[in-house]
Amino acid sequence: MIKRAVLMILAILVFSGSAMAERGSFGLGVIVGEPTGITAKYFLDKHNAIDGGFGWSLNSDHDFHLYADYLYHVYFLTDVGEGELPLYFGVGGRFVYRDDKDNQAGIRVPVGLNYILASAPIGFFAEIVPILDLAPDVDLDLEGGVGFRYYF
Repeated sequence: MIKRAVLMILAILVFSGSAMAERGSFGLGVIVGEPTGITAKYFLDKHNAIDGGFGWSLNSDHDFHLYADYLYHVYFLTDVGEGELPLYFGVGGRFVYRDDKDNQAGIRVPVGLNYILASAPIGFFAEIVPILDLAPDVDLDLEGGVGFRYYF
C-alpha cells in the first residue's frame, strides 16, 4: 500500500511538474526533520503557494507521513539585499500511516522562512508546524524541519 502511494505521488509530481515548470514557480526538494522526505511547492503568485510532501518519521521506524498546505508569504518583514526571505504561514492537513497503531489525521499550521537565492533557482527553508490531530484521538503535536527546493 505504501509503495503504491509513493509511486502515485511521484507520478503526480513528475507530470504536474513539467506543466508547472514553464512558469518557473514549481520547486522540488528534500526536507529533513519530522518527517524526512520529499517536498514540493507551487507558487500561485508572489504571495500564495501550495506545498506538500511525503516522508518517514525519525521518531518511529514505520510511520509514513503525507501532507499538503496552503501558504501565504509576507515579504516586507525582512531585507536581505540579494534574494528574497519571506516569512510564510498557512494551514493544511496531514495523514500518518502507522504499521503498529491507529493511523492519524490532523490539521497543520506551518510557520517558516524561505530564502530564495537571486543567482540560482534554489530555495532554502526552515519551518515549525503545530498540529492538531483529530483522529484517532484529539491531540496536539509539533513537527518541523529544514530543507531546500530546486525551482523549475
